[in-house]
Amino acid sequence: MRFTMTTLRTALTVAVLGAASTAQAGPYGYDLHNTLAPASGGMAGTSLARPQDTVSSVFGNPATLTQFKGTQFTFGATFYMPQVHLEHDGSVTGTAFSTDSNTKIFPVPQVAVTQDLSGLGVPATLGLGLTATSGIGVDFRGNPGSLGAGAEFIVFGVNAGLGYKITNHLSLGGALTVSFAQLDLGLSSTSAETHALGLRGTLGATYDAGATTVGVYYQTPQKHEFLDIIETSPGVYADLDVEQPMNVGFGVANNSLMNGNLLLMADVQYKFWDDADFWGDLYENQWLFATGAQLSSGKWRYRIGYGYNSDPTDTNATAPIGGLTQISSSFGIIPLSDPVVNYLQAAETEVIYKQRATIGIGYAGFLMPGLDVDAHFGYQFEESRNYGTGSLPGGGASRAEVSSWHVGAALTWKF
Repeated sequence: MRFTMTTLRTALTVAVLGAASTAQAGPYGYDLHNTLAPASGGMAGTSLARPQDTVSSVFGNPATLTQFKGTQFTFGATFYMPQVHLEHDGSVTGTAFSTDSNTKIFPVPQVAVTQDLSGLGVPATLGLGLTATSGIGVDFRGNPGSLGAGAEFIVFGVNAGLGYKITNHLSLGGALTVSFAQLDLGLSSTSAETHALGLRGTLGATYDAGATTVGVYYQTPQKHEFLDIIETSPGVYADLDVEQPMNVGFGVANNSLMNGNLLLMADVQYKFWDDADFWGDLYENQWLFATGAQLSSGKWRYRIGYGYNSDPTDTNATAPIGGLTQISSSFGIIPLSDPVVNYLQAAETEVIYKQRATIGIGYAGFLMPGLDVDAHFGYQFEESRNYGTGSLPGGGASRAEVSSWHVGAALTWKF
């Protein structure tokens, strides 16, 4: 079955709702979970028990905030570069093509401050932060066969958290995220760039047994309601709810080796994509695994990490998506069919990442006492898969191949 240009662009961009902004396209569907944070970025994102930077504490397990003393302020950025290739046999677009996404390097801010309240006689620490928490996207407009497909979705989060030390071993914490989401469907005649606000809460706990610390956290879903985002029939516009999923996680850290200079960490997380508005039509629930290590030698910190997660793509995805069954265009009413859904999944190539390796380095007392610097580099290994039924090798109608790298650095002032 063949579709018009508007059909393709509509389908692709509705899918890329959440597949937008490769600026933050992460290994977890379209979520990041500290994989680009200053120190955790060098340890594959491990941070649920003993985070090594303030950003990872503020945006991870809030109970870990009690581990940060005095006043600490972190400012930095991570640069993310996705490399996406898409092939299609023409069964949906009408023209077979093979092309690369024209996405460029994107900066992700890493800003956080923590304030220890022990000077006031309160065994607690406050935390505030700003970063991009989610995003994904594609840009195939440079290839005529793609019929100008492209879209972008970005979520920035402002976090406020509090960690409270119940005993010398047990800490509890809570955080509130206020998010700002920007969605551009890329449909010049039937949609426009739309903004939305969202809220989510995070609860966490840590138990410090000395050499070993364990941490757990729970994170609520986070919904963004985009009003009048797309025209479904002439003069009639529909709202679209896009929801980040509920998350739970467990982490463990141990520094019993090498006189306490070797820190080993591991995190396990589970994402409830099936229950999330919009994404539940495209994704399955997902397991996340990450391990990291940090060796301290004087003022130097040497880091390494490895992560693995399952591919959340739902192989049985069918229309409708997000409650939408049709869209209006200059060509008339266009139904969202199953072949279009499969093509749309292929365009969301970032979600098929499975493995990543990272390295990092830190130095305490950079330029002056109380000023630390952290840097990291990570690579997400190439993955590929077929979508739908068609004439490509392996029997698919579309095929996606993706890899990416990221590099970042931050300064932390400690008072």
